[in-house]
Amino acid sequence: MSLRETLERVIFDQTDSSSTTPLSIRLPNHLNNQLEELAFSLDKPKSFLLLEFVKAGIKETTSILEEAAKNLEAEEPKGTKSLLGHRYFMLNTNYNNNKSAHMSMLENHEAAAFYEGWRENISHLKEGDKVYLYQSGVGFVASGVVTGELIKSEYEGTPEAKYSKKLSNFKTGFKAITAKEFKSLTNGGANFLRTMIQLNLHQQQVLDAEIDRRMTEL
Repeated sequence: MSLRETLERVIFDQTDSSSTTPLSIRLPNHLNNQLEELAFSLDKPKSFLLLEFVKAGIKETTSILEEAAKNLEAEEPKGTKSLLGHRYFMLNTNYNNNKSAHMSMLENHEAAAFYEGWRENISHLKEGDKVYLYQSGVGFVASGVVTGELIKSEYEGTPEAKYSKKLSNFKTGFKAITAKEFKSLTNGGANFLRTMIQLNLHQQQVLDAEIDRRMTEL
């Protein structure tokens, strides 16, 4: 890992693999027996195997849902606007599939999406719209206001695979606001697996207030 990559992770990456949350599940006897067979055969603890199965299951389910939602992503968002006509969006940075793209958005203060079917979301963002960057498995990690024109650029050798727009008044570095905290603060949830979703005025106000509060704790 390069020095730059190390610094990026220290500054921007709030993923914590060292801490755990206890979780109790009940398995049917036949599944427990199969799990024990695997544990004995591989000489691994059952808890280790369960963790790996959960990680693999989450990754595969997320991939299925993302593919199913692909045709919906490019639709023009319709919903609440502020008195000035501005809107509010949550943008999933796709951290689980592309860590470098996530880091780049935070480093360059931008909203970005990649490849046909997802990049079109960025085209819908207008000057003055508010964007909240969401890191899968972590929470809301940054916010900014859309400024400037759409930027089309090469990505991984593919011309114009990346669409991006700069974000001004960029805020990051605060303790991430988790999905659970977001639900508690706003009395409602959101589809965190979509590339981009529109938030309502109440959600925007709550997020801004909580981000400002957490920024004062830095």
